[in-house]
Amino acid sequence: MTTATMTRGFALPSARIVINLAIGGFAGLGFWELFSAVPTAWFAEYPLEPPELVKSLFAHQLGITLSTPTAKLLHFVTGFLFYPLGYWLLTRWVKSFGMPADGWIWGVITYFIALAFFAPLAGQHFLLHDVPRLSLMSLVGHAIYGWLAAYVFEALEARRS
Repeated sequence: MTTATMTRGFALPSARIVINLAIGGFAGLGFWELFSAVPTAWFAEYPLEPPELVKSLFAHQLGITLSTPTAKLLHFVTGFLFYPLGYWLLTRWVKSFGMPADGWIWGVITYFIALAFFAPLAGQHFLLHDVPRLSLMSLVGHAIYGWLAAYVFEALEARRS
C-alpha cells in the first residue's frame, strides 16, 4: 500500500495523507475563521463563536471551565485535523460521490456534528433554531469549509499520483 498502512483490515492513513489532510484543514479553517467573524456578523448581527460553544460544552457536560485559548485550540485542532480525518475515513470507506460533492456533504455533516449534536449538549438549542440567521451562516460556512478542505487535500493527493 502506498497511501495507507493496513493493520488487520483497518487502513491507517500514511504520514503524507495526514499532512495533506492537515493542509486542507488549515485552508478550510482559515476560510471559516474569516467567514464566521465578518460576513456572519454583518448578516446575523453577531459572529459565530465556536470557542464559546466548546467552553459551554465542557462546563455543561464535565463541570470544567476552559480558558478561551484552550477552547480555541480545541476548535482549531478539530478543524485542521479531526474533521479532515473524518472526511478521509468517510470517503475511503463509504461509497463516495466524488469531488466536489464529497466536500460539500462532509461540510454539511460537520455542521450537524457541531449544531445538532454538540450544541444541545452545551445547553444551546438544536441547530441554533432560536437564531436562524446565525444557524444559516453556520451551515453555509461549514459547507464551504468542507468543500475547501477536501478540495485542497484531493488536489495535493492528485499531484502525488
